[in-house]
Amino acid sequence: IIPDVGIVALRQAGAEAAVNPIIVSTDADTTFPTFWLEKLLRHFSDPNVVAVGGPIMSSTPGTMKDIYAEGLSASASTGLFSGANMAFRRDALLKAGGYVKVRRAEDWALATRLRGQGRIVYDPEAYVYTDVPFNRQLEFAALAANAGLLSIGFATRSPGSLGLSSGFFLSSLGTVIDQVPDGLHHSQVAVAGLGLISFFRGAMKPYTYRFLSGLLAGVLGHHFITEDIFDPIWGRINGPLFAGVTLLLAST
Repeated sequence: IIPDVGIVALRQAGAEAAVNPIIVSTDADTTFPTFWLEKLLRHFSDPNVVAVGGPIMSSTPGTMKDIYAEGLSASASTGLFSGANMAFRRDALLKAGGYVKVRRAEDWALATRLRGQGRIVYDPEAYVYTDVPFNRQLEFAALAANAGLLSIGFATRSPGSLGLSSGFFLSSLGTVIDQVPDGLHHSQVAVAGLGLISFFRGAMKPYTYRFLSGLLAGVLGHHFITEDIFDPIWGRINGPLFAGVTLLLAST
Protein backbone atom coordinates (compact mmCIF):
# COMPACT_ATOMS: atom_id res chain seq x y z
CA ILE A 1 0.00 0.00 0.00
CA ILE A 2 1.31 3.44 -0.98
CA PRO A 3 -0.39 6.13 1.16
CA ASP A 4 -1.26 9.67 0.09
CA VAL A 5 -0.48 9.39 -3.62
CA GLY A 6 -2.59 10.02 -6.70
CA ILE A 7 -3.69 7.76 -9.51
CA VAL A 8 -0.69 8.63 -11.69
CA ALA A 9 1.85 7.50 -9.10
CA LEU A 10 -0.16 4.34 -8.41
CA ARG A 11 -0.36 3.43 -12.10
CA GLN A 12 3.37 4.04 -12.45
CA ALA A 13 4.17 1.90 -9.40
CA GLY A 14 2.00 -0.90 -10.75
CA ALA A 15 3.68 -0.79 -14.15
CA GLU A 16 7.15 -0.90 -12.61
CA ALA A 17 6.19 -3.85 -10.39
CA ALA A 18 4.59 -5.82 -13.23
CA VAL A 19 6.36 -8.99 -14.38
CA ASN A 20 4.32 -9.70 -17.51
CA PRO A 21 5.19 -7.95 -20.79
CA ILE A 22 1.61 -6.72 -21.41
CA ILE A 23 -0.19 -4.43 -18.96
CA VAL A 24 -3.97 -4.00 -19.12
CA SER A 25 -5.53 -0.87 -17.63
CA THR A 26 -9.11 -0.39 -16.42
CA ASP A 27 -11.03 1.36 -13.62
CA ALA A 28 -12.81 0.21 -10.48
CA ASP A 29 -16.19 1.36 -11.83
CA THR A 30 -15.74 -0.43 -15.16
CA THR A 31 -17.15 -3.80 -16.22
CA PHE A 32 -16.43 -5.72 -19.40
CA PRO A 33 -17.62 -8.66 -21.52
CA THR A 34 -15.96 -12.05 -21.09
CA PHE A 35 -14.20 -11.68 -24.45
CA TRP A 36 -12.74 -8.25 -23.66
CA LEU A 37 -9.20 -9.38 -22.82
CA GLU A 38 -9.06 -11.64 -25.85
CA LYS A 39 -10.03 -8.75 -28.13
CA LEU A 40 -7.37 -6.48 -26.64
CA LEU A 41 -4.51 -8.96 -26.45
CA ARG A 42 -4.87 -10.51 -29.91
CA HIS A 43 -3.24 -7.48 -31.50
CA PHE A 44 0.03 -7.98 -29.61
CA SER A 45 0.86 -10.93 -31.86
CA ASP A 46 2.23 -8.16 -34.07
CA PRO A 47 5.54 -7.15 -32.42
CA ASN A 48 5.17 -3.62 -33.78
CA VAL A 49 1.98 -2.99 -31.79
CA VAL A 50 2.70 -1.25 -28.48
CA ALA A 51 -0.78 -0.24 -27.33
CA VAL A 52 -4.42 -1.17 -27.92
CA GLY A 53 -7.57 0.64 -26.85
CA GLY A 54 -11.30 0.29 -27.32
CA PRO A 55 -14.59 2.16 -26.95
CA ILE A 56 -16.36 3.15 -23.75
CA MET A 57 -20.07 2.65 -23.13
CA SER A 58 -22.13 3.99 -20.25
CA SER A 59 -23.20 1.30 -17.80
CA THR A 60 -26.39 3.17 -16.90
CA PRO A 61 -28.83 4.95 -19.25
CA GLY A 62 -28.87 8.71 -19.52
CA THR A 63 -28.52 11.23 -22.31
CA MET A 64 -25.52 13.10 -20.89
CA LYS A 65 -23.88 9.86 -19.81
CA ASP A 66 -24.26 8.36 -23.27
CA ILE A 67 -22.96 11.50 -24.97
CA TYR A 68 -19.96 11.62 -22.64
CA ALA A 69 -19.17 7.95 -23.27
CA GLU A 70 -19.47 8.49 -27.02
CA GLY A 71 -17.01 11.36 -26.70
CA LEU A 72 -14.51 9.09 -24.94
CA SER A 73 -14.97 6.48 -27.64
CA ALA A 74 -14.45 9.05 -30.38
CA SER A 75 -11.24 10.16 -28.69
CA ALA A 76 -10.10 6.56 -28.34
CA SER A 77 -10.68 5.99 -32.05
CA THR A 78 -8.05 8.68 -32.74
CA GLY A 79 -5.53 7.04 -30.41
CA LEU A 80 -6.32 8.93 -27.21
CA PHE A 81 -7.14 5.82 -25.19
CA SER A 82 -8.96 5.88 -21.88
CA GLY A 83 -7.34 4.37 -18.80
CA ALA A 84 -10.58 2.42 -18.37
CA ASN A 85 -9.89 0.46 -21.55
CA MET A 86 -6.36 0.09 -22.82
CA ALA A 87 -3.43 -2.33 -22.90
CA PHE A 88 0.22 -1.65 -23.65
CA ARG A 89 3.66 -3.22 -23.63
CA ARG A 90 5.49 -2.66 -20.37
CA ASP A 91 8.84 -2.04 -22.06
CA ALA A 92 7.26 0.57 -24.36
CA LEU A 93 5.81 2.36 -21.34
CA LEU A 94 9.18 2.48 -19.60
CA LYS A 95 10.99 3.62 -22.76
CA ALA A 96 8.42 6.40 -23.17
CA GLY A 97 9.19 7.62 -19.66
CA GLY A 98 6.23 6.07 -17.86
CA TYR A 99 3.23 8.00 -16.67
CA VAL A 100 4.02 11.70 -16.67
CA LYS A 101 2.93 13.85 -13.77
CA VAL A 102 -0.09 15.72 -15.06
CA ARG A 103 -3.11 17.14 -13.30
CA ARG A 104 -5.46 14.93 -15.29
CA ALA A 105 -5.75 12.71 -18.38
CA GLU A 106 -2.57 10.76 -17.70
CA ASP A 107 -3.98 8.07 -20.00
CA TRP A 108 -4.16 10.46 -22.96
CA ALA A 109 -0.66 11.71 -22.26
CA LEU A 110 0.65 8.14 -22.15
CA ALA A 111 -1.15 7.09 -25.33
CA THR A 112 0.28 10.11 -27.14
CA ARG A 113 3.86 9.28 -26.15
CA LEU A 114 3.45 5.58 -26.93
CA ARG A 115 3.00 6.53 -30.58
CA GLY A 116 6.73 7.12 -30.68
CA GLN A 117 7.40 3.52 -29.62
CA GLY A 118 5.42 1.70 -32.31
CA ARG A 119 1.91 1.10 -33.63
CA ILE A 120 -1.19 1.77 -31.57
CA VAL A 121 -4.45 0.05 -32.47
CA TYR A 122 -8.09 0.93 -31.82
CA ASP A 123 -10.38 -2.12 -31.69
CA PRO A 124 -14.11 -1.25 -31.76
CA GLU A 125 -14.95 -4.79 -30.58
CA ALA A 126 -12.95 -4.41 -27.35
CA TYR A 127 -15.57 -2.33 -25.54
CA VAL A 128 -16.22 -1.86 -21.83
CA TYR A 129 -19.01 -0.40 -19.70
CA THR A 130 -18.21 2.32 -17.20
CA ASP A 131 -20.08 4.54 -14.79
CA VAL A 132 -20.10 8.22 -15.76
CA PRO A 133 -20.12 10.24 -12.51
CA PHE A 134 -22.02 13.51 -12.25
CA ASN A 135 -18.88 15.67 -12.20
CA ARG A 136 -17.84 14.23 -15.56
CA GLN A 137 -21.24 15.11 -16.99
CA LEU A 138 -20.74 18.67 -15.75
CA GLU A 139 -17.35 18.82 -17.47
CA PHE A 140 -18.94 17.87 -20.76
CA ALA A 141 -21.63 20.52 -20.32
CA ALA A 142 -18.91 23.09 -19.58
CA LEU A 143 -17.05 22.13 -22.74
CA ALA A 144 -20.22 22.63 -24.77
CA ALA A 145 -20.74 26.03 -23.13
CA ASN A 146 -17.16 26.98 -23.96
CA ALA A 147 -17.76 26.10 -27.59
CA GLY A 148 -20.77 28.41 -27.56
CA LEU A 149 -18.67 31.16 -26.03
CA LEU A 150 -16.12 30.77 -28.81
CA SER A 151 -18.89 31.04 -31.40
CA ILE A 152 -20.03 34.32 -29.84
CA GLY A 153 -16.49 35.63 -30.12
CA PHE A 154 -16.36 34.84 -33.83
CA ALA A 155 -19.82 36.31 -34.37
CA THR A 156 -19.04 39.65 -32.70
CA ARG A 157 -15.58 39.93 -34.31
CA SER A 158 -14.52 42.09 -31.40
CA PRO A 159 -10.83 41.38 -30.67
CA GLY A 160 -11.41 41.40 -26.92
CA SER A 161 -14.45 39.12 -27.11
CA LEU A 162 -12.77 36.81 -29.59
CA GLY A 163 -9.66 36.58 -27.43
CA LEU A 164 -11.67 36.02 -24.24
CA SER A 165 -13.75 33.23 -25.73
CA SER A 166 -10.72 31.63 -27.39
CA GLY A 167 -8.70 31.67 -24.18
CA PHE A 168 -11.54 30.18 -22.16
CA PHE A 169 -12.26 27.48 -24.72
CA LEU A 170 -8.65 26.51 -25.42
CA SER A 171 -7.95 26.31 -21.70
CA SER A 172 -10.74 23.77 -21.30
CA LEU A 173 -9.03 21.64 -23.93
CA GLY A 174 -5.44 22.30 -22.89
CA THR A 175 -5.69 21.23 -19.27
CA VAL A 176 -6.47 17.66 -20.17
CA ILE A 177 -3.05 17.11 -21.71
CA ASP A 178 -0.63 19.70 -20.38
CA GLN A 179 2.02 19.21 -17.75
CA VAL A 180 2.05 21.59 -14.81
CA PRO A 181 4.72 21.66 -12.08
CA ASP A 182 3.52 21.34 -8.52
CA GLY A 183 2.46 24.63 -6.98
CA LEU A 184 2.17 26.48 -10.30
CA HIS A 185 -1.29 27.71 -11.24
CA HIS A 186 -2.23 28.21 -14.88
CA SER A 187 -3.75 31.49 -13.80
CA GLN A 188 -0.39 32.67 -12.48
CA VAL A 189 1.01 32.27 -15.98
CA ALA A 190 -1.95 34.24 -17.36
CA VAL A 191 -1.40 37.06 -14.86
CA ALA A 192 2.28 37.21 -15.77
CA GLY A 193 1.30 37.35 -19.44
CA LEU A 194 -1.13 40.20 -18.82
CA GLY A 195 1.60 42.14 -17.09
CA LEU A 196 4.03 41.47 -19.93
CA ILE A 197 1.75 42.62 -22.73
CA SER A 198 0.77 45.69 -20.71
CA PHE A 199 4.45 46.58 -20.50
CA PHE A 200 4.87 46.21 -24.27
CA ARG A 201 1.50 47.71 -25.18
CA GLY A 202 3.08 50.63 -26.97
CA ALA A 203 4.81 48.28 -29.41
CA MET A 204 1.59 46.47 -30.36
CA LYS A 205 -1.25 47.29 -32.67
CA PRO A 206 -4.49 48.01 -30.77
CA TYR A 207 -6.23 44.96 -32.25
CA THR A 208 -3.35 42.65 -31.23
CA TYR A 209 -3.23 44.06 -27.72
CA ARG A 210 -6.98 43.67 -27.16
CA PHE A 211 -6.98 40.13 -28.57
CA LEU A 212 -4.03 39.00 -26.43
CA SER A 213 -5.55 40.65 -23.37
CA GLY A 214 -8.80 38.81 -24.01
CA LEU A 215 -6.99 35.53 -24.62
CA LEU A 216 -5.10 35.71 -21.35
CA ALA A 217 -8.21 36.87 -19.50
CA GLY A 218 -10.01 33.80 -20.84
CA VAL A 219 -7.23 31.56 -19.56
CA LEU A 220 -7.35 33.36 -16.23
CA GLY A 221 -11.12 33.04 -15.96
CA HIS A 222 -11.19 29.35 -16.83
CA HIS A 223 -8.56 28.40 -14.31
CA PHE A 224 -10.01 30.67 -11.66
CA ILE A 225 -13.19 28.61 -11.94
CA THR A 226 -11.51 25.20 -12.18
CA GLU A 227 -8.49 25.64 -9.89
CA ASP A 228 -8.44 28.78 -7.79
CA ILE A 229 -11.99 29.36 -6.62
CA PHE A 230 -11.39 27.27 -3.50
CA ASP A 231 -7.92 28.68 -2.87
CA PRO A 232 -8.22 31.10 0.10
CA ILE A 233 -5.44 33.39 -1.16
CA TRP A 234 -5.05 33.03 -4.92
CA GLY A 235 -8.80 32.88 -5.45
CA ARG A 236 -9.29 36.28 -3.79
CA ILE A 237 -6.70 37.76 -6.12
CA ASN A 238 -7.84 36.23 -9.40
CA GLY A 239 -11.59 36.71 -8.98
CA PRO A 240 -11.51 40.54 -8.93
CA LEU A 241 -8.66 40.58 -11.46
CA PHE A 242 -10.63 38.49 -13.96
CA ALA A 243 -13.73 40.64 -13.45
CA GLY A 244 -11.71 43.83 -13.89
CA VAL A 245 -9.98 42.71 -17.08
CA THR A 246 -13.28 41.49 -18.54
CA LEU A 247 -15.00 44.82 -17.83
CA LEU A 248 -12.04 46.69 -19.31
CA LEU A 249 -12.22 44.64 -22.49
CA ALA A 250 -15.98 45.13 -22.72
CA SER A 251 -15.52 48.90 -22.57
CA THR A 252 -12.96 49.03 -25.40
